[in-house]
Order: sequence, then C-alpha cells, then structure tokens
Amino acid sequence: MKTFLIITCLMVTNIFTAQSDEFDHRLLEKFSQNELEDLKQNSPDRFKTIVYCMDHGYYFVDIPDSKNINERISGEISIKDLNNFNFLLLEIPFLENDYQYFKVKGKDKLLVVKSGTHIYEELNK
Repeated sequence: MKTFLIITCLMVTNIFTAQSDEFDHRLLEKFSQNELEDLKQNSPDRFKTIVYCMDHGYYFVDIPDSKNINERISGEISIKDLNNFNFLLLEIPFLENDYQYFKVKGKDKLLVVKSGTHIYEELNK
C-alpha cells in the first residue's frame, strides 16, 4: 500500500511538471498555464506569434553617433542583461506599420521593435 501511494504521488507530480514544461518559462511569467492552454487551443496563430516575438520581434543596435535619432525614439527602458531578459514583460505593443526605437537605460544601445507587418511576413515565409 505504501509503495502504491508513493508511485501515485510520483505520477501526479510528473503530470503537473510535464504540463508546465510544455511552455517556455518566459510565457509563464506573463500568462497563466490556463491562458496559454486556451491560446494554444483556440488562437493558435496568436500563440505562434507570441512565441516567435519572444526572440524575434526585436533586436539591439548601437546608438549611432552620426544620426540624430531623437525624433524616432519612443522612450527609454531598463534592461539589466541584454542577453537574458523577457521581452514580453516590457509590454511594448507592436505597431502595425512602424518600427519602434527605445534607448536602453545605462547602455549605448537601442532596442528596435519590429513592426507587426514585418513580423507577419517573417512568420509566413
């Protein structure tokens, strides 16, 4: 009986662990498990786009010395580690036809957020 209970507990733990491993941890920082399951089931294109944008909806460039870019800057953001951060937590909405440029506080970098149209084209190649 004791062995049966231990095996049952291990199986239940494995089921819950497997379900949470199904999604990238960065998604789980922004959405609940239920929200992600619902998105994946009922809005697979939106889910695919969100997953794609976590790594491909933006890029970093050095702030150019020779250009006056102040008119194009959408704001300033704080990112401690440019190689290890969750883009979704920045909560930057994508503009349909416009790239957005954000100064990264304390760094000589710009975060460039692609347009929704560009992302759509990349996804449909």
